[in-house]
Amino acid sequence: MSKTTRPGPVSYRTATLDGIAGVPAPDWNRLTGEPPDPAIRHEFLLAMERNGCVGEQFGWLPRHIVCHDADGRLVGAAPCYLKDNSYGEFVFDWSWADAYQRNGRAYYPKLVSAVPYTPVNGNRLLVHPAADRSAVIDALLAEAGRLSAREGSSSHHWLFTTEQDTGDLVSR
Repeated sequence: MSKTTRPGPVSYRTATLDGIAGVPAPDWNRLTGEPPDPAIRHEFLLAMERNGCVGEQFGWLPRHIVCHDADGRLVGAAPCYLKDNSYGEFVFDWSWADAYQRNGRAYYPKLVSAVPYTPVNGNRLLVHPAADRSAVIDALLAEAGRLSAREGSSSHHWLFTTEQDTGDLVSR
């Protein structure tokens, strides 16, 4: 578990989970927005994990990032996967992988924040409506950077984001 702090009274704990079962469904679902996005709901992501749609066999290893406040409440999350291929993303980046290889670098693994096999825009930076969105996003992105370093990933891709998430990512 990592700790990310921000100047002022708010302190956050961040962690990376190897499966969404580590988060209570009601807590995760409170972050998914209004109206609820069915593709990002806990039940959908859990069903993909439990039924083998994601996992080592298909190159989608769950690495979900979570953020808790000082009282232990879940205030942020980002669905993430460690990928060893580009299948199921609907963003085929084999030319990037080839360019990396030609330059003596490995493109895989890479991190992807997305809903597997679902080319639909939606929230990828999940933040509780009562939380400080900017502070929680900063904590999530800091953990994403640590996760990327731990896993040796070449990059982190945020796929099919909402305009708000895209703006939040670009502004950092």
